[in-house]
Amino acid sequence: MGEYFLSRLGELKNKHSRIRQVRGQGLILAVELTVPGAEFVEKCMEKGLLINCTNGNVLRFVPPLILTRQDVEKAIGILDGVLEEK
Repeated sequence: MGEYFLSRLGELKNKHSRIRQVRGQGLILAVELTVPGAEFVEKCMEKGLLINCTNGNVLRFVPPLILTRQDVEKAIGILDGVLEEK
């Protein structure tokens, strides 16, 4: 599931210029932004996606091990929408 989530985040990178890099191992994943990430965390939380921001511009994803494809799709949809809003 980690590989699938990472690949879907990679697709977002191709779509949004604010994403500098996508990286991770297993289910610990990160999206490095070209802009500060605090506002993105707040907007995602309002929509039901709990993530955090490290180093000022890195969105970190640490989902539960019972993560499903449906959960990944929901997370990607929320993040995509938030990135489009800004």
